[in-house]
Amino acid sequence: MQETLAQLIQFESQLHHSERRNHKILDQRLHPEFKEITKSGRIIKKSQMLEALLNDLNTDMIHAQDFELQQLSAHSALLTYLSYQVDTNTQVKYNSALRASIWVMNDQQVWQMIFHQGTLLHLSAESDSSIHGKI
Repeated sequence: MQETLAQLIQFESQLHHSERRNHKILDQRLHPEFKEITKSGRIIKKSQMLEALLNDLNTDMIHAQDFELQQLSAHSALLTYLSYQVDTNTQVKYNSALRASIWVMNDQQVWQMIFHQGTLLHLSAESDSSIHGKI
């Protein structure tokens, strides 16, 4: 399970960095039936997510921590974690969110994200950096 956790953290993290603007990587990571419930509560599909990520102009890096993996079956897993961004000018933390992704292994034995949801946290001064006790 540790190997799966490490691999899914790597794949998830690719979606937080410059790779999120790489159509080939996005297409590989997101399952054809991908859906996301956004932080604002909208449901979007893979094509909408690709368009949004490829056109995202925000360069503030997404930080992620406190990853936990729950194996749902031999070919599916739930990855949960805390994410936040840091403003490059002010160094202020913002957009703290609890995130959950369901990953499934496709026919080529490659993990793909089929579902994702982010729920904004309203932390006092964005100071709490742990999700323990929040889920």
